[in-house]
Amino acid sequence: MKVEETNKQERSPIVVIMGHVDHGKTSLLDYIRKTNVIAKEAGGITQSIGAYEIMHNEKKITFIDTPGHEAFSKMRSRGATVADLAILVVAADDGVKPQTKEAIQTLKDTSTPFIVAINKIDKNNGDVERVKNDLLQSEVLLEGFGGNISFALISAKTGEGVSELLDLILLTAEVEGLTYALAVPAKGIVIEAKLDRQRGNEVMIVLKDGILKRGDEIFTETASGKVKILENFLGEQVEELMPSSPALVIGFENLPAVGEEFQTGTRPETDTSDIRKAIGRVPLKKVDKEKRLTLRLILKANVSGSLEALSDLVKKMSQDEVILEIMDEEVGDVTDGDVKLAITNGAVIFGFGTRLEKAAQVLADANSVRIHMTGVIYELLKFIEGEINNLKSPKPTGVLEVLAVFNQKSSKQLIGGKVTDGILRKGIYAVERGGDNIGMGRIVSLEQGKKEVTQVELGKECGIFFDSAVKIEVGDKLLAKPQV
Repeated sequence: MKVEETNKQERSPIVVIMGHVDHGKTSLLDYIRKTNVIAKEAGGITQSIGAYEIMHNEKKITFIDTPGHEAFSKMRSRGATVADLAILVVAADDGVKPQTKEAIQTLKDTSTPFIVAINKIDKNNGDVERVKNDLLQSEVLLEGFGGNISFALISAKTGEGVSELLDLILLTAEVEGLTYALAVPAKGIVIEAKLDRQRGNEVMIVLKDGILKRGDEIFTETASGKVKILENFLGEQVEELMPSSPALVIGFENLPAVGEEFQTGTRPETDTSDIRKAIGRVPLKKVDKEKRLTLRLILKANVSGSLEALSDLVKKMSQDEVILEIMDEEVGDVTDGDVKLAITNGAVIFGFGTRLEKAAQVLADANSVRIHMTGVIYELLKFIEGEINNLKSPKPTGVLEVLAVFNQKSSKQLIGGKVTDGILRKGIYAVERGGDNIGMGRIVSLEQGKKEVTQVELGKECGIFFDSAVKIEVGDKLLAKPQV
């Protein structure tokens, strides 16, 4: 039903903050909200979308805080899509950088009105005129510089110019004529989704139209449910929310995709099974049989947006020598099921912002499954790069330094030593003397404290029976032959 213009009400603006990493996006939001989010962020960078409301001159403004690392480009783009207008933050001491250019292109592609905030004007090496020239080169024409894009000179650290920036936001919103209708189904955008161990599916949304109420039936293209719990951005349970408000919804039967539009009411009867399978899942690469090296990965993340960004990142990391093949990816903790899948496929598990279950850790240790866990994206990149490099130039999985030789009457020699790298197990080992490979052999058995064991950990001493034609000497090293 078409809503008459007379039934429409003025709506407060939804604003996204964009710009290059370390240019002060979160610091600006911190000052505005008078809270300290940066101290809570792993590695000092924002890595999941958050939404917050503030009041300025008795008018409400909703801010969407977007991730700052380059791996999260899709999430930043999505933030621009849901927003009514944007603030492009550029540091006065750094100028236009790659992510600044990417943000500019995103804003142009989505036709999002924006204001430029030239930050860090309190720094001695700040050069506002250079920033203006940089922006001009990027076809961002500021007021008084050949164009009509408003800008503010600010310091997120001292607060200088921030009030003027908020005035500009309200003025721009007034020019845009933002409105909403009461007598329509509630509509908005999913900006984040995750599975909480206690509460179930948590979905962060921003409401664009209508009134969202607890008890409403709600659906997206790939998910549906009922609003059982409705929380505002402060985490307080509420009965209803008005447009431009961010909220946390609990009640979806399955996780919707980040960036989907939601609506209240009953979803039309359509087959969404294929769509649901496709959302948040990276198509497995067809492995080129001529390429010998394949790194298989299992990806786990705390929220859908991070998982999507991580998947996109992995796609870009395949090389001529090494193919990256995603065996599975999911939102949630790393479980023993993930470890079993890794064992079956020879995969490495990467967890971002999530937890490792104890049973999974025990099973992984027993089966030498490598698991990398972190809450910082650039650390995860290093882990993946390390696995790629190890695949190209494999490191031994275990190294024993020979400390004593007890019996050499036959090829089966009884020797003692200390594990200096990795884990020692039965199997084929290279013999290294003075940095040269002088032969091969096999560890037949391992003993610790006169008891036979299956493996010896790093830093521990042991006795072994080593079957080799090479006569072992004190100082030799036995290196486990890596499996490629």
